[in-house]
Formats: sequence, structure tokens, C-alpha cells
Amino acid sequence: MKKKLIPIIVCLIVLILFLDKFYFLSVEERMEKQSLKEYEYIKNKDLEDASIIKLGYLSIFIADFNTEKSEEILDRLIETQKENGEISGTNPKLSTGLCVFSLIYGYEKTGEEKYKEAALKGGDFLIAEIEEWKATNEIKITEISKNARHEGDPKSSLECYYWTSPNDLGIMALGLGALAPYDTKYSDYARELGDALYSMQLKNGGWYDGYTRIPVRRDQSSWYVVMAMLGMWQCYKNLGDERYLESLLEAENWFLNMWNGSSVYDILAYEENYNTALSEGRVETSEDLRFDYKRYEETNERDYAASSEYTYYYGEHSFLLAESLLINLGIKVDEEKLKLTFDYILKNRDEDPSNWFLLSLWLVRNTELEQKNV
Repeated sequence: MKKKLIPIIVCLIVLILFLDKFYFLSVEERMEKQSLKEYEYIKNKDLEDASIIKLGYLSIFIADFNTEKSEEILDRLIETQKENGEISGTNPKLSTGLCVFSLIYGYEKTGEEKYKEAALKGGDFLIAEIEEWKATNEIKITEISKNARHEGDPKSSLECYYWTSPNDLGIMALGLGALAPYDTKYSDYARELGDALYSMQLKNGGWYDGYTRIPVRRDQSSWYVVMAMLGMWQCYKNLGDERYLESLLEAENWFLNMWNGSSVYDILAYEENYNTALSEGRVETSEDLRFDYKRYEETNERDYAASSEYTYYYGEHSFLLAESLLINLGIKVDEEKLKLTFDYILKNRDEDPSNWFLLSLWLVRNTELEQKNV
């Protein structure tokens, strides 16, 4: 009888050791291991048809593993840069803001001056865009904006939801904030964007999608909220204003309220949009106005999409990125919620990793060492 038990006991010991090695790793440790897996998949992948946005994210992620491969990608970004500094994508402000961040990170990793020059040139384009934005659009007060921190009293047209989308401001701040150590003009404009995002933040911690003269853009979508957070993260890292950290923590709370037991809702609908859709029978009943994009997309036709390649997992990828921004700053997050969401993404993902999945892995791998209790 004892001899029969020996193989069973051995198997149990092996299983326990296996679980101890993999299952009981912290989610941050698992994300670091996942980074290696993603790099092994990406390093030999043909990137010929990759978009400018995709290349921007890839250059950041790959730089920690293979600077030569990262430089190949960055050189392609420079080749597409226009004389005025613009690096074109679907939205020039977004693509240039992201690529400025990618290029200056490439310079810091390699010391190649051409990447710094291209980044500063892109920063000058973003500054010109900001000045044109302010000169073209008047300060416009709308009823919907009274729910913002500025209580419907914006100080500039940048803070006006009627004209402005926080995701644009966020990604532009991501680029300009990264240039803050190189010239005060970049830090000044990054601060202007950070202050605008802080002023526009809603009482629940989120941001409207923006351009609220269009009814559908009065929703609060997870991918737009996290793009605003990217700007606040960069501004806090390089400018140090504690209000930006306060804003990040309020936005994290918005995401925690969108969390749904491992999955994360994509959209917090604007009530008037929801009521219209409900009366027309185009959406299911919701007690709290939280929806997944797949179910809600017919409520209002949306011609825009998040930068993630994943069509129906916007909420989960946005939540992972939001938490990774805080981890990168050394701030403790809800480990259990993050673990469940990370597992949910791995279970439902496609073979190609999304842009935000890669950026999340990069953020965690490059986290500050000192943990902050806030």
C-alpha cells in the first residue's frame, strides 16, 4: 500500500513545485515573463505593413531587448516625418505625440542624435498645433462641462469639451512631457496640456470622449480615459506636480468602478444617449449605464476605434494599461483585480499582442523600485 502511494506523493510534490513557480508569481513578475514571450514572437515578424502607430509602440517595447531592431523601426518613423515635424497617422496629433515619445526614448537608449532631432522637430509640430487650436477656437461654455473640475468655467479653448478631446491632449502631453528635460518650451506646453486635462476631469474621475457638440462623444470610453492618463503620467514623471498624481488616482478609481469581476466594461454611456437608444430598442437595459463596446456599438455609429488591435476587449486592455502606469510610478494597485484582468486578456487574446498590452508590459518592466503607499 505504501509503495502505491509513493508515485502519487511524488506527483503531488511536483505539482506543488510547479504551481509555486508559475501560479504564485506576482502579476508583475508574470508580466515580466510575458514580455520575453512577446519579444520572441515579435522579433522575427514581418513589420512591412505595420501602421505608424504600431511601429511607435513596437520601437518602445523592443528597445529593451534589441536596440538594433528598435533603430530599424525608428528610422522608418524618421523617413515618414514631414518638414513641419508631423509624423502622419489617422490623427496627426496622436501619431506625432506617440512617435515623439518613441523617438526620444530611442535617443536615450542609443545616444543617436538623429532620434533626438526628429523628436524635437515633432515637438515643435505639436506646439504649433496647440497654438492653432487656441487661436481657432473660442472659449465655449456648455451645460455638460459643468460636471468637470473647472465647473463649466474653462480658462482656454483647450479646456472646452465642445472643441477638445482629452485623448488628443493626453497623447500630445505624452510626447511633449518626454521632451521636458531638453528645453523649457516643451515643459511649458506639457504643463499647459496637463493643467487642461486636470481641469477637464469629471467628478467621477473620468473624462468625456470630447468634441461634445457630437452627441456620441458625450460618453466616457475606457480607451479615451486611459489616453488622458498617459499624458498625466508623463507630466507627473517629468514635471512633478502632485495634482497630476491626484488626477491619475481619481482616474484609476473610475476604472475600478468599471471593473466587472475580471472583465472591464468599455463605456460609461451618457444618459441621454442611452435613453434614446433604449427607446428605439437598440440596447439592453442597464441600471448603471455601463456597457461593452460590442453590445453598445449600434447605439451610436462610431467611425473611430482604439489603438488596440482587439475589437472587443477595449475595457480590459485599458484597465491593464491604467494600472501599469501606476505600477511604473511605484504605486501599489489592487493585485487581485489586476491578476484576474491579465488572465482574462491572455485567455481571450489573439496571437498578435495589442499596442497597449505591449506598452503595459514595458511600463511594468521599467517600474520605479520604491513602492509608494498613496
